[in-house]
Amino acid sequence: MELDQRKIPYNLIDAGQHGGITGDLIEQFDLKPPDVFLRAEKTTIKTLWQAIRWVTNSFVQIITKPKAISKHVFQNEKGICLIHGDTLTTLISLLYAKRCGLKTAHVEAGLRSFRLFNPFPEEIIRLLAMRFSDVLFAPSDWAYKNLEDMGYAKKSIHASGNTIVDTVRYALEKAKGRPLLKRPYVIVTIHRVETIYSRSRLQFITDFLEQVAAERQILFVLHHPTENQLQRFGLYERLASHPMIELLPLQPYLEFVRLLANADFIVTDGGSIQEESYILNKPCLIMRTTTERMDGLGENAFLSDFSYERSVQFLDQLSSFHSHKMTDTIKPSHTIVDHILQWA
Repeated sequence: MELDQRKIPYNLIDAGQHGGITGDLIEQFDLKPPDVFLRAEKTTIKTLWQAIRWVTNSFVQIITKPKAISKHVFQNEKGICLIHGDTLTTLISLLYAKRCGLKTAHVEAGLRSFRLFNPFPEEIIRLLAMRFSDVLFAPSDWAYKNLEDMGYAKKSIHASGNTIVDTVRYALEKAKGRPLLKRPYVIVTIHRVETIYSRSRLQFITDFLEQVAAERQILFVLHHPTENQLQRFGLYERLASHPMIELLPLQPYLEFVRLLANADFIVTDGGSIQEESYILNKPCLIMRTTTERMDGLGENAFLSDFSYERSVQFLDQLSSFHSHKMTDTIKPSHTIVDHILQWA
């Protein structure tokens, strides 16, 4: 949106990992349609095998057809390719750009768990993105210090926040005046590979949610792979049949932020949702053993470590989990665009 507001030309490339929801996001944020689709199917990748097939096909294209990629994806132009985060899309975009001789800028650089295989493959993707990108945008003091310690100070820029700050601010503004749910509720969303492919972790989460639901209404926003794994492990019916647990499909982003903003608290294993809870000043129980984000830790966010005692402690001390108020002067997207104009 920052590029559109400044009338700066750019190409929007849809890698296809979440093809089923890209159209909704573009409409909600008033963006132009993608110029290029890397994946023909306009559907979201829902299974591990679909992801493996997508990544494998992408790697084959990168190795065997660099000229076709340069022509089709980048229109034979040289510039700077913005990549974001630590997903498979991040890795594929990095490889596409470097194979075709483009510079890359990594947004959300410097986040680390310092455990190579936890989370997997995100930590490895982060390391590759930071190593081979030409510009690194750190969202926090901690992330910037990590980049300095890794020897990347010369190509690192402190963005004073993650672009999700701008995204949440926009979503809240767009949601003004919409009706709110009248009953109190808890928002739950779980999607990480290391969580949903672990029977013991999904069992732990199910047991915990049943305990929470004894006193509170739960809205569980389900990703497709999460639903599949709950069914595989025989846990889906336990949740679906509970009178205080409502299973919802993925929500449009503006609606999802509105649900987060009005929840009593949030249970998640998602890094971005950890950040959103911090921005929204909502108590957040993180269903992980470690996190690459410092946002909210010691304030509104609490790491469960998949411990019953810690999870109950979070519930008992709910009123003490609050973050500071986010100032309107933080505009990471503005900072990033200012700098990439110097590199492009």
